[in-house]
Amino acid sequence: MARVFRRLAGGELNAARSPVQEGWETPLPSGKMVVRSALQEAAAPLIALGPDAVPHLLTHVGESNAALRYVAIYALEQITGERPKLVYLDPGDKEAQARAIAAWRQWYETRKGTG
Repeated sequence: MARVFRRLAGGELNAARSPVQEGWETPLPSGKMVVRSALQEAAAPLIALGPDAVPHLLTHVGESNAALRYVAIYALEQITGERPKLVYLDPGDKEAQARAIAAWRQWYETRKGTG
């Protein structure tokens, strides 16, 4: 999990599976610009981890870099099915972040004993 975020922070992305790259653009911490669809592909290995990834992803919801924050939020939404109102590219709404984290944490807590 940490490796995925370290690679992204360094500007390393896997080769795109799809030749179509679409969506808004934002810079990685390295300064490299990346499109939304590439970030969704980068989130795939995190999503594949399933519910066990949730506690680790929660720590990245407050990332200062929009690309890293998006990967965490997108993965959490895909894993949990919960889509709290949270603007991907705006790190300033700490109340919305806290509500979203609480929703995902509650989802995780209600399922961790059932797996």
